[in-house]
Amino acid sequence: MHTGFYTATMGMLVEQAEVDTISNNLANVNSPGYKSDSMSFRAFMKRPLYSENLYETKKFLGNIYNAVVVDEVVPNMREGTIKETHGKFDYAIDGKGFFAVEDGKRILYTRDGSFGVSDDGYLVDKFGRKVLNASLTAVNVLKGEKPAVFDVENENKLQKVGDTSFVPTKESGKFILKPDVKVLRGYLEMSNVNVIKQMVDLINAYRHYEISQRVVTTEDSLFSTALRVGNPR
Repeated sequence: MHTGFYTATMGMLVEQAEVDTISNNLANVNSPGYKSDSMSFRAFMKRPLYSENLYETKKFLGNIYNAVVVDEVVPNMREGTIKETHGKFDYAIDGKGFFAVEDGKRILYTRDGSFGVSDDGYLVDKFGRKVLNASLTAVNVLKGEKPAVFDVENENKLQKVGDTSFVPTKESGKFILKPDVKVLRGYLEMSNVNVIKQMVDLINAYRHYEISQRVVTTEDSLFSTALRVGNPR
């Protein structure tokens, strides 16, 4: 198949992934603690390029790439706006850091402090997972305990789990307790999604998708014409 098909088709796939990412960002614009996602790309289908001349030795000029693919989806860890809610069990971290919640045998970390209280008196998140204190045990509201704050060396290398939770990686380092971080009660950190920028990016992604789609249609038409012309019948 002609490389134009590959290039345009891969372009459509990339733009579709971009649309999906932006749509998810916009869907979470009102989700406390949500960090917007963006994508990075890498070149694909590398081919060497040479110069050819009757009187000179073939010379390597470099590589050309016929397509790009999504390399990874990266969360933007910029802090969102802190909003007063007067909620008795709403918490916001003033500065860097994360709350810890128990998810089965693992611990997840989040900036979403919209908590509630379980029937047995423990602080829980909106999924019913218990929030942890400085000793990594469940926060008992009846005993006056409060959620602890933890942080890592490189938060930009955290792995996102779901929409508002993270787990550490080798690149991010391990989470450690940050006892001096200020926690505001009755406040929430809102999403850091920039709606205007996301809408502009969404329009651009749709336009690029349509352009790639037209290229595929044109390539198909040219290919069909070439087949008809070259058919001896």
